[in-house]
Order: sequence, then structure tokens, then C-alpha cells
Amino acid sequence: MDQLVDIATRFYLTGQSQIEIARSVGLDASTVSRYLKKARDEGVVRVEIQRPRSLHGDLALELAEGFHLKRALVVAGETGQGAAEAVARAAADYVNSQLLNGMHLGLSWGRMLSAAIHMLPPGTVSNLDVSLLHGGVGSAGAGIQGVELARHIASLHPHSQVHYLHAPVLVDSPDIKDAMLRDGSIRSALESAASREMALVGIGTLDESAPLIRFGHISPRDRRRLLAAGAIGDMCTRFFTPEGEPVHVLDDRLIAIEWEELKRIPLVVAMAAGLDKRDAILGALRTGCMNVLITDETTARAVLKAAKRD
Repeated sequence: MDQLVDIATRFYLTGQSQIEIARSVGLDASTVSRYLKKARDEGVVRVEIQRPRSLHGDLALELAEGFHLKRALVVAGETGQGAAEAVARAAADYVNSQLLNGMHLGLSWGRMLSAAIHMLPPGTVSNLDVSLLHGGVGSAGAGIQGVELARHIASLHPHSQVHYLHAPVLVDSPDIKDAMLRDGSIRSALESAASREMALVGIGTLDESAPLIRFGHISPRDRRRLLAAGAIGDMCTRFFTPEGEPVHVLDDRLIAIEWEELKRIPLVVAMAAGLDKRDAILGALRTGCMNVLITDETTARAVLKAAKRD
């Protein structure tokens, strides 16, 4: 079995030819060929064929130019759950292309971000320095909490470290927030979040199905206050109106990176899919906080149509 794995690794991962492998391990080429077939037959090697994604260049350019983005990626031809999966895959590919050894990376949390991070390949860079951009300790839903996502991305890249933010996203009173910010570990984690080179964020809504609402991070009363103030969505639990203006009604209780700190991060990559996110995406674009948007074709068209109508 060890020789089977060795031969398969040489052929499929390091790119050696069967003749080169035969010379290296002292076998004839026909034996190497039989080993490779056995590796596939026994499941040591699994071959996966992925249809290349189709990206809609014209829509992406219109989004980028219309909202002063560094880049937009628009996945073409997908709808429903297929669109969400395609956007997550496109986001994973883009993020992977931007990672550098020793990069300071900031993470939000949520369903789309979780899907993208779990599609990242392992080991492309090392020594990442990962920080959480806002709190979220609690019943956030399995697999989407920032702590879990940070731990996962660090595990993919050797010698990476995480600055954990052990705090809820919203506390009960301004006094509690002030007390928590006096804690050295929480204050250090937020200071670290503000010094990121790249941030990965989702775009949330205030619908009842949104994780912030569904899992009780935002109470029904606070949701009503946000809606009354004109909030349409959030990034990193910083809320905004359809016009992209900040909504500050909960700021004195939020444990999260500040608006101006998010704007100062050189590369903020936002990802979202689905028509239910249209208004939130448009508001998020108008905040001026993101540099890159990754979404699906149907949603991109709806966002651009809504922007022109406004």
C-alpha cells in the first residue's frame, strides 16, 4: 500500500511520467501503470471532473464601474441553490488567488462565507494571521460561526494563527460593552481586526430567516428598532439603509469592527447570492466599504435594475 500511495502521489501530484516513476522506484513502466489503475480501483485516487464556471463579464464590468469596485465576479446561468453554490465556489477561487504568505486576514461569519471557506484548497500559503471582525459567540448555527470558520481556514494553511474574539455580537447594555472592551483579550482582538489586509464578509438581511435574527443574536425588539430606522441589511453586523447610510441605533452595544475601520481595509471581498439579497446588496455597495463583489447573474441584473430605478 505504501508503494501504491507513493506511485500515485508521484504521478497525480508531482507530475512525474510513468517512465520517470519506473526509473525512480526500480519497476518497469507496465507495473507502474497497473499500480495506477489499482490506486483508482481501490479508491486511493479519486478523479473529479468539474465543469468550468461561466462568468458574465459585461455584468461584472457594469457593477464594478457603477459602484467603483476593484472587481466584480458574476456567475452566469445558475439559479436557486445552484447559484449559491456557484457563487461560493467562485468566491473560494478568488480568495485563494489573493492569499499570500503571512497575510493578515479578517473574517465575518454566515452561510455564504462558510460555504466558500469550506471550498478552499489546503496548503496554498502559510503563516496566515486570522482575526474575527465581530463577535458571535452563542447559538449561531452549526458550521457558520466565526470561531469555526477561523479555525478551519487556519487549519488549511500551515503555521497560521487566529485572534479569537470571545464575545457576543450584541450585549444587553452600553455599560456591558464598555466593560467588555476593557478586557485585554477582547480589546486586542478588535484592534487586530482593524489592521487586516483582506476581509471576507457576507451581506446579511433583516429577514426572519437571516442567521442574526433566526438564532437570536438580534432580538425582535432590536429588529423592529433597526427596521424603523431604515436598516435594510448588514456587513459585519454594521447596519445600513438602502442608500448605504449607516444605521447607528445598536452601535453602543455592538462588539464589532467600526465602519471607518472596515473602509480602511485595502481589500474587502463581499459575497452574496439570491434575489432575497437584492436590496441588501445594493445598500452594501452604496456604503463604499467593499472592493470586490461576488454574486450570481440573476441577482446582479436585479441589483443594477434597482439602482437605475432609484
